[in-house]
Amino acid sequence: MALWSDRQGSEQTVKSQAQGSLEQLARVASENVAGYLQFASQIVQINRANMVSGLLSADDAAGQLLNFQALLTSVPQLNGVLVGHSDGRFVFLRRDGPDSLGRFSRVIEVRPERRVLTSTYDARGVLTGQSAQPDPYDPRERPWYRQAQAAAGQVIWTDPYVFASSGQPGVTVASALSTPGGAVVIGADVQLRQLAEFLQGVQISPNGRAFVTDERGHAIATSRAWPGAAGTGSIPLLRDVADPALRALLDREARPALAPGTHWYDVSGQQFAAVIRPVEVQPGVTWMVGVYAPTTDFTSGLSGNRRPLVFVLLVSLVGSLLAWPVVLRATRPLVELQRQATTDYLTGLPNRASFVAQLEESLREPGQGALGLAVFDLDGFKAVNDTFGHHAGDEVLHAVGARMLAALRAGDTLGRLGGDEFALLVQATSREEVRLRVEGVLEAVARRPVVVDGVAHALASTAGLAFLDLHEGALSSDQWLARADTALIRGKRRGKGRVWVEGEVTMPTLFR
Repeated sequence: MALWSDRQGSEQTVKSQAQGSLEQLARVASENVAGYLQFASQIVQINRANMVSGLLSADDAAGQLLNFQALLTSVPQLNGVLVGHSDGRFVFLRRDGPDSLGRFSRVIEVRPERRVLTSTYDARGVLTGQSAQPDPYDPRERPWYRQAQAAAGQVIWTDPYVFASSGQPGVTVASALSTPGGAVVIGADVQLRQLAEFLQGVQISPNGRAFVTDERGHAIATSRAWPGAAGTGSIPLLRDVADPALRALLDREARPALAPGTHWYDVSGQQFAAVIRPVEVQPGVTWMVGVYAPTTDFTSGLSGNRRPLVFVLLVSLVGSLLAWPVVLRATRPLVELQRQATTDYLTGLPNRASFVAQLEESLREPGQGALGLAVFDLDGFKAVNDTFGHHAGDEVLHAVGARMLAALRAGDTLGRLGGDEFALLVQATSREEVRLRVEGVLEAVARRPVVVDGVAHALASTAGLAFLDLHEGALSSDQWLARADTALIRGKRRGKGRVWVEGEVTMPTLFR
């Protein structure tokens, strides 16, 4: 009796620990899924706000493509960004190529006649192909356009589907607004394969599974391959691919029928535990994250001297809180990790680390033509901070970043180094063209004052420009930045508001 009681107590203890493990994993997974998906709504809302405020013109296809390029560079979960018009015009930029580092764009104009221009770019932003062949594509016929128009002013989500370009699962998030030229729908294509990659990193047990589904019961992502048929070209429903243990959790509409919390149930004489957590992607849009596993994964090995399998799992996931830094990465939303690693929090541009990584890539594969690196700082910015406070300074930096971004060409890379310092990497056919493009950025900054809280701040910027010379031998990204920064510092002593090219200004000497 004592042995039986001891065994029963051990099983109950392990069962309790297993419940805690499943609930913890469901919470971690749901937080990551929510963070990953909510960023898509934010991108659409930012583009909408920029169009309403005039920072992004509904009628400027070139400016939209530049903005889209910066978003794709900074936000890895985006597959593409788009704008569709009520008259059939369309601007679209997406990732391209096996490594997703290239770009594909499609621009449809309808005045004075219909014209379709498709372009492809390599990882450096160099144009690799262009076609003006007719194409019957009409954005107004697409589900994202119709759904957004039917819910004007709201952000809508399409059902998950397989992107024709990449063959990968995704959704389109979109919102409609009215402009002087007619109705416009702004959208973003969101990749979903990273959700599966995340779930695979939190495998709960040898025979358990974590999964993500939407309100219609689509099999969006899983930690292990689904047992059902795949490769149909569409995202199946859970009931069509699920194993018997998951199928037992579904209602007639193929959605998980369980309320939040841990549930114990039997399938063919085997006991399972399952946790379902709702994930509110945005108001009115709720997905679900679930984890389930047979209890034998947690209770096997209780007899004899063998330790239960769950002990090993709990040491790394739940039972060893002292080792929590080991799983800290899994408990923070993926989007937050990605944002902090690559994006400047204030301007949304690549941060210093991300920009330096781009420099290093350019040094490894410099390409053809001239490659220039410019470092900018703002003339008069310190006075804004000192007089009006850091809030005004932050607003100025945000506006300046947006103006610089709008002045770029396809393939240019802009980043914020810190403070009021920005950097720009330009690939062009000649050094003169590089300089002209840097001057265009300066003109965009100084074109009109930045207004914050009713106060107009007239600003300008000065830039130092250094070119990559392939005959100089090995050069590090830090050395290249230092050369451009030196040109900036020396040039500002001679005059502000212009581009100073390395070598134009030398340090004065005491003796001649």
